[in-house]
Amino acid sequence: MRRLIPLIPALVLPVFSGCGEDSQPISEHAELTPDQAHVVTKGFTWKLVGPEAGLPAEGLVSVALTPEGLWVVGGGRLIKRQEGRYVAVEDPLLPPNLSRVVFTDGVLWALGDGAVYSSDIGHRWTAAGLPARDGGWVCHGAASLTGEAYIATDQGLLHSSAFDPTRSVTFTQLDPLMGKESGYRTVSDVTITESSVWAVSPDKRGYLAQYLRERDEWIIRASYDPFRRVAASGDYVWVSTDGLGLWRSTDGGETFNEVMNGGAWDRVNGIGMGEGSIWAASEGGAIYYVFATNVWEHHGVQEGLLDPVMLDCAYDETANTVYFATASGLAVGTKEGPAPAPPETIERRPGDDLESE
Repeated sequence: MRRLIPLIPALVLPVFSGCGEDSQPISEHAELTPDQAHVVTKGFTWKLVGPEAGLPAEGLVSVALTPEGLWVVGGGRLIKRQEGRYVAVEDPLLPPNLSRVVFTDGVLWALGDGAVYSSDIGHRWTAAGLPARDGGWVCHGAASLTGEAYIATDQGLLHSSAFDPTRSVTFTQLDPLMGKESGYRTVSDVTITESSVWAVSPDKRGYLAQYLRERDEWIIRASYDPFRRVAASGDYVWVSTDGLGLWRSTDGGETFNEVMNGGAWDRVNGIGMGEGSIWAASEGGAIYYVFATNVWEHHGVQEGLLDPVMLDCAYDETANTVYFATASGLAVGTKEGPAPAPPETIERRPGDDLESE
């Protein structure tokens, strides 16, 4: 059984500047390729939902699951599932060119050329107070936790230290995470835990950055690689990349390993995390991993799915069902039986070493 431990104090690493070309690759080889993962065709089924259910013919680019149901983005529109049908949301506050919907810490975000959020899961929307800027802001991701919020944009991170999802809140632009001499980069995603904030940049000079709350410090964990999405819970941190597969940390970001890549699986577009397992959306199909047993699976065309290119995902662990945004519509995958239980955890004491058995 793999034992999980909380994040330990980070080693002294270069901050912002000095990380770039001196950074070393996370690993030269992934732990496994899709051919080495389990190919499971029994006990798993796909269903493709498209225009017949009210979804746009051009497909979907984003999906999010809330306690009140599923939300998707396609054709620049925000769409919610309502009584078995998908209905476009009409609200003057929604930003144009919508490209992503995110549900985090009880707050629903709609992101595009601007950002809005809702504290009541879409019944009332509030526009984020973004800084004045010629041409506006293109927003790619958002995360909030206990009075703090970040928005990932085409010009770095925006931050509010007094976030209240029931009212309009002003956001300020943080300094460039790679240093002022490197300038602002697009940030494609951000996520928050009790101890850290994680942010990723998707270009060829991109970065994986971590903010350590106890030290009040941003550090660069990796750079000069394209990163797309990041998800974190406890000691597990998952990073999807454009060309380097899926990365995993089991020690709160102290170390990372490439855990699956090869062919179209190198390009991973989304992550859906549960307490006992995780799904990832790749351009070669769906990646599935069980924490407690270290079992990997991949799903897609072998079960009859016609379009294996997946652009985002959301995981309903209670129903053991996963939703993928694709250019063909919403691909719904269901596994038989209950979802895997979370792994065991132990409390870390000073001087303890990482253990696995």
